[in-house]
Amino acid sequence: MSTTLIVRDATLAINGAPEKRREASEHLRLRVAEVTHMEARTAEECVEVLSAVAGGEGAEQEVLEALVIVGLAHPDLAKRLNLPTLATGRRLAARCERTAEIDEALAVLELLQQHFPGQESLERDLAQLMRRQGMVKDLVGRYYERARRLVREGRNNEAAGWLREVLQLDPGRKDAARLLRDLRFKGSGRTRGSGGGTLRFLFIAALLSAGASYGLLREFRLREELHGIPPAASGNVTALKRRLADLERFIAEHPVWHGALQVLAERSELRVQVAVLEEKERTAEEARERAEHERLESAELSRQRGLMLAQSGDVQGALAAFREALRFGGPDWSEYARVQRDVADLEANAKGAKDQP
Repeated sequence: MSTTLIVRDATLAINGAPEKRREASEHLRLRVAEVTHMEARTAEECVEVLSAVAGGEGAEQEVLEALVIVGLAHPDLAKRLNLPTLATGRRLAARCERTAEIDEALAVLELLQQHFPGQESLERDLAQLMRRQGMVKDLVGRYYERARRLVREGRNNEAAGWLREVLQLDPGRKDAARLLRDLRFKGSGRTRGSGGGTLRFLFIAALLSAGASYGLLREFRLREELHGIPPAASGNVTALKRRLADLERFIAEHPVWHGALQVLAERSELRVQVAVLEEKERTAEEARERAEHERLESAELSRQRGLMLAQSGDVQGALAAFREALRFGGPDWSEYARVQRDVADLEANAKGAKDQP
C-alpha cells in the first residue's frame, strides 16, 4: 500500500467522507465525538502517518484537520506522541482563512477554545480573524457574553476588563456601559465597607502606637510596585508582552485598590497593541514566506529550462538559464551544487568544442 493511499485512508477515517460533511462547527464536533471511540492503536497509526506529511507550508488542509480531530479526541495519545494539537489547530485556522473558508476557521478556533480554555493565543487569533473579516459586532457580542458569565461567577474584575474591551470596540453599547457602572458601584461599596474596617484598624493602631495608616501605606506600596514594573516601548512586541504579563500578575495579586481601574485600562490597551503588532508580524512573515517560495520556484523553473536547452543543443542558452537559476536559488538552494556542476560541464564542453580544429 502506497504512502499516498495510507494518508488518504487516514484522513477519511478521521475526517469522514467529504460528501457527508455538515456545517463546519457541527462537523468538527461530531468527528471528535466519533474518533473518541476509535481504537487507540488505530488512532496512533493515523497520527504517525499524518505527522510525517504535516510539516511545512505544503501540508494538506485535510491532514491538519485530521491531526487536530484525533488530538482532541485522544488527548492522552497526543501528549504521549508529542502531537502539537493546539499549534496544528492554529495553523489549520490560518490555512482556512487564506482559502476564504471563514466559517471553518472560526469553527476550528472555537473548538480549540473549548478544549484549551484560557489560552490567550486562541483569543487573539479569534479576535484578529473577526476584525479582519469585519465581524466586529459579533466580536463585541462574544466579549459582552463573556463579561456577563464572569459576573455570574463573581469574577467582577475580569468582567470589567472585558466590558472595557466591548466599549473600546463599540462605544455605543449602553448595556455594557450600564453593567460596567454597576460593577464600579459594587466595587466602591466594597471599598467603602473595607474603608470602615480600615478606619477601625487605624483607630486601634493609633491608640497602640500612633503609627501611620495601614491603608495609606498599602496604597503607597502598591503604587511603588506598579511604577517598578518596567515600561514597554511602543512597537516592541516582546516588551509589550512582558509588561502585559507583569500587569496580569499584579492584577491577580491586587484586584482591589484605588488604582485598579487605571491598571485594568492599561491592560486592555496593551492587549489591543499586542494584537495589532502580532497581526503585522504575521502578515510580514507570510509575505516573506511567499517571496521565498517564489524565489525557489523561479530557480527551479530556470533549472528546468536550462536542462531542456541543453538537451536541444543550445549550450549558451542553457548556460544562461543555469546561471539565472543559481542567482535565484542562492548557496542555500538544495540544487545549487548540482547546477554548478552542470554549468562547469557545459563550459568545459563548450571550450573543448571551440579548441577543436
